[in-house]
Amino acid sequence: MENWIDLIKSMVRPFIIVWGFVVYGICIICGIDAPAILTGLVFAVTVEYFGERAYLRIKQNGTGES
Repeated sequence: MENWIDLIKSMVRPFIIVWGFVVYGICIICGIDAPAILTGLVFAVTVEYFGERAYLRIKQNGTGES
């Protein structure tokens, strides 16, 4: 079950990040305000993704020292 969850997360998160930035960019280029929910979604997924990567990197290195 854990493998399915990891597979779904690895497929969905990059799609949301790329799709969100594309739509956000289109909103900026067209001069309209980006919807707050879109901004929040992209922000949350990006922070969660890179936060998880940072956590795993620190966990892998032990104390977190380079």
